[in-house]
Amino acid sequence: MRLSSLGPLLAITDFTVAAILRIQIPPSNLLPNPNTLPASTHATLTSGTSPQLDTPLQRGSILEFNNLTTPGSYLLEIFSRDFNFAPYRVDITPEDGTAVIEGVWETYRGARWSDKGPLLGGSSADPANASPQPQIVTVSAKVLTKKNFYEDRPGFDPMSLLKNPMILLAIVALAITFGMPKLMENMDPEMKAEYEEMQKKSPVSGLTRAIQGQGPASGAAGGFDLASWMAGAQQQQGNTKTSGAEAKDAGSIRERKR
Repeated sequence: MRLSSLGPLLAITDFTVAAILRIQIPPSNLLPNPNTLPASTHATLTSGTSPQLDTPLQRGSILEFNNLTTPGSYLLEIFSRDFNFAPYRVDITPEDGTAVIEGVWETYRGARWSDKGPLLGGSSADPANASPQPQIVTVSAKVLTKKNFYEDRPGFDPMSLLKNPMILLAIVALAITFGMPKLMENMDPEMKAEYEEMQKKSPVSGLTRAIQGQGPASGAAGGFDLASWMAGAQQQQGNTKTSGAEAKDAGSIRERKR
């Protein structure tokens, strides 16, 4: 029973003319010279009903499956160490004892199997290929991306310093420090005297004079002492509290006399 059931299958395998699928890797922007691909580059045809087929990279950047006899729908994948290639769908059907590649379509990862991309080759694209002679279908592989296993260390960019607010403040302060004396030298005498008078009345004149190395500024704003003011305020506040306590004691003495 076992031999009788395998007889028709063996007969089909013996008399079926195999189809040939040839994948050419052309030069592209990502891969200018396909001959630099490592020898480990290979392609596979995977189907849910038959064993997986594998072929290595040949001379001339060609991947070839030269014994396709089992009908079915296959997923063509190209594996490389340095590049990612687009996957393809390959449908093989029997016609008059001959294996015919019905079509090779570009497919997409994560999409439904029925969603086919552009037709790249096969009997659907060229009906003249359907003949008793072995069918040879040649398609071009597409390089999607180049694999990058290492993260490039970012270099030093002087322009990135200008994005720091502290650096910008320091540059403005330096410009004021070294640019203001030059402006004062070329300023009209009357305007210069008016500007100096305004600077003396300005509360930030002391800070400006200290930055320019001219010592502390004179005047009420420049001679303001924060420490003395804080000490005087605290002393005044203490005196206020003391006077309030004395007034309370005086009031209690008057009540006793009554």
